[in-house]
Amino acid sequence: MDFSNCKILIVGDVMLDKYYFGKVERISPEAPVPIVNIVREESRLGGASNVANNISSLGGQAILCGAVGYDFFGKEIERMAHRKGIRTEFIKTEQPTITKARIIGGRQQIVRLDYEQHLEIPEKTKEEFKVQLEKLIHEIPTLVISDYGKGMVSEEFCTFLITVAKQHEVKVIVDPKGQNWAKYTGADLITPNVKELGDIIGHPVDNDDHAVETSAKEIIRQYGLEAILVTRSEKGMSLVNKQETIHIPTHSQEVFDVSGAGDTVVAALALALTAGNGIKESIRIANIAAGIVVQKIGTATLTAEELEKAM
Repeated sequence: MDFSNCKILIVGDVMLDKYYFGKVERISPEAPVPIVNIVREESRLGGASNVANNISSLGGQAILCGAVGYDFFGKEIERMAHRKGIRTEFIKTEQPTITKARIIGGRQQIVRLDYEQHLEIPEKTKEEFKVQLEKLIHEIPTLVISDYGKGMVSEEFCTFLITVAKQHEVKVIVDPKGQNWAKYTGADLITPNVKELGDIIGHPVDNDDHAVETSAKEIIRQYGLEAILVTRSEKGMSLVNKQETIHIPTHSQEVFDVSGAGDTVVAALALALTAGNGIKESIRIANIAAGIVVQKIGTATLTAEELEKAM
């Protein structure tokens, strides 16, 4: 579990997760909605930032690249990332930093408030950023593309990242979003959940071994992919490639919150592969890591000590 020499580049949609925890003791006289008396608030790194946070928490070296606004939330992400030892290379935009605020009464999420606009980066800024990223790819053995569909990972930009990574023999792991998977062609491993698998194949996929395997193989053929790791919530995970399929049951005994569990899977997987583990052992490590974080509330991380103990 020593990941101290593992350097990972994370490129994607950078977000801030805000949590407002409180108690619900009465209904509002103004409307039939609960009144939440806030007793505590927290800020956590979300989206691509959460992947970087998990890597850092597990003892790896994370370089986080994406876009933030000039606003308070953008400054908060930078401050939190630096405190966690995450190196950041951000584009600054006039658009607001993507932020998701969750109001939680007891253990129940009452409502979520989203601050976001679809990201549009000026061409000149994008080209300068590409030059910067190409230099960074020289430094690292593994690239994680964390696509949340907010505009950072456009088709042209994603193709550029994977092409440059392949030129330098860098492993590419993609956490996908949306129905345009052509942009992920050339990636070593893509990590959709069952719903995302259904989105790309064009119909809902049942969360059973046969349906997941059949759908994943069809997508591998269609897009010329190397492998797909399907995260299946309480059913665990399934690795599907051209040679074999491996189904791994969940490690968690209780599931409180799956928020950010996919980020943990990607982070643990990237670290385990970079550390020299084979694909089967890396998936086992990622599965155990996910089993730990789903027992926590909200976007959570785990430490190398927690992972080692669970293993």
